[in-house]
Amino acid sequence: MHALLDEPGIAGAALVDAVTGLTYGEAGGCPPDGEECGRIAVLVEDRLHAAGARGGLEGIVVTTARRHLVLRTLPGHGDPLLLTATLEREQSNLALAMRRIDRYGEETRG
Repeated sequence: MHALLDEPGIAGAALVDAVTGLTYGEAGGCPPDGEECGRIAVLVEDRLHAAGARGGLEGIVVTTARRHLVLRTLPGHGDPLLLTATLEREQSNLALAMRRIDRYGEETRG
């Protein structure tokens, strides 16, 4: 996960169980809170399904004045995992960082 920190602007990253919020690992000085990320993912997915959306949640981006919070679902066996990252808005390119996070997720889940 430390490899994600090589991308400009990524201040922290964590691998989280999407259902329980249990954090399996984290890197950087500003990793996202696993429990909160799990709650956000469950809430958004529930609301999407209630609105008639089909399929599973792929990702969420929350943007504030200073930071971006990126949540990407890594489907697999058992509970889905979330690859989460905190990006410093002024120092990052959101599109490039998301591509890097996606590649890392693909490499991790193999």
